[in-house]
Amino acid sequence: MTRDRRSDKLSVCVQVGGSGVLKRLGKSSILVTDIANQYWCERQMELNYLYGKKYTKFMARGKQLHEALQDEVYVPLTIEPVSYEDFMYKTAYENYRSLLSLKQKGICRELRVYGSINGYRISGQIDEMKMVDGKVRVIERKTTEASRKLTEVYSRPHKMQVMTYRMLLGDIKAKKYTHANFARIYGLTDEGLSDVFKRELQAMGIKDELINPYMMSKKMFDEFDTLPELSDRLEIAYVDRFSGKQISSIEIEYKEDEMTDRVSHILGFWNGERESAPVVEEENWKCKFCKFYGSECKVWWTGK
Repeated sequence: MTRDRRSDKLSVCVQVGGSGVLKRLGKSSILVTDIANQYWCERQMELNYLYGKKYTKFMARGKQLHEALQDEVYVPLTIEPVSYEDFMYKTAYENYRSLLSLKQKGICRELRVYGSINGYRISGQIDEMKMVDGKVRVIERKTTEASRKLTEVYSRPHKMQVMTYRMLLGDIKAKKYTHANFARIYGLTDEGLSDVFKRELQAMGIKDELINPYMMSKKMFDEFDTLPELSDRLEIAYVDRFSGKQISSIEIEYKEDEMTDRVSHILGFWNGERESAPVVEEENWKCKFCKFYGSECKVWWTGK
């Protein structure tokens, strides 16, 4: 019998302290972007939840570019969800359509992925997956300035983000995370859709047996389970935030042992084993671009 090396190694502190961290930050799960942001500044990631994250015009522009790219592949479900079950149905339906696009067109975008790490609920949204040499490649797109130098420090969080996506997909493919896990964790049954949402789905011609969140999420996982082989070559594509054109890209190799060690480190914070870490002194230049610098966080503040 084979054993999950990551599960063996990360079986410490099964969320006793960690559940307190999530509650303190007003969260019920960990986002992949949280994990990525821990590799930029873990203290800043924490403070964003405690004091609120500022939504900038650059974030708005990035969202706009992502939506335009998604529309090139397929049109998302336009029905507005009313209930929690409506929302979960909409997500499962769009994921199902996106995965069909990957098989039919060799590309999909804006795919929601779910999983679990050491008992923590994890979710994130993959920017793009495409078929390359017969395998599924995971691609993360980042908007940036054309003049930006793609240093190791700048790209480090993006690498962690795309590697986490690859890990979650690998767990689904290996059936370490199944539809049964998903339905139980998210409380999905064959009930709960609002009447108006049901009527809209019926008007679209969706079969009655698929008009419930449990069965649609099952169909989504059927597509996940039949994904072609996953590539260990991952890509980060950098897009000019003004023109929307790709200006550069980085390819990295996914290594499970390396990912295991990294996840073990990030869980130290979520498990409540250690406080959030500020940037190392060599990277304290980041503090000048942080809204918490000199107020909620004074780690490298000189008082000037």
